[in-house]
Amino acid sequence: ELIARARRWRKMLGGGLRQAGVLAAACLYALEHNVERLAEDHENARLLAEGLRAIPGVKVLSQDTNMVFAEFEPARCDELTAKLAADGIQMRAVYGGPTRLVTHLDVSAADVRQVVQAVTRHLA
Repeated sequence: ELIARARRWRKMLGGGLRQAGVLAAACLYALEHNVERLAEDHENARLLAEGLRAIPGVKVLSQDTNMVFAEFEPARCDELTAKLAADGIQMRAVYGGPTRLVTHLDVSAADVRQVVQAVTRHLA
């Protein structure tokens, strides 16, 4: 009975993950090679939040790290998502809740400016 309960808890806490070593290796690599550049991701997120705050119809809820949480005009979420996709920007504006935008290694300050300009253009 004890072993059965332990196995259940292990799986509930992620111990049932297959290929967990691959994920662990990716995390270890990030910790060893990219921690210094987290400040750049945080700065890009701050710029993104500032840019989005200036757009009518967008409400920035928070930006604490490299994640920006924002709400877009509900009636225009699908339209905005489609127009941004046509611009090559992968963002799904969520209807009825916050949209999470994340800056990371593959997102530059120029990319952030492009997103802000595109959202501004499409919500104008």
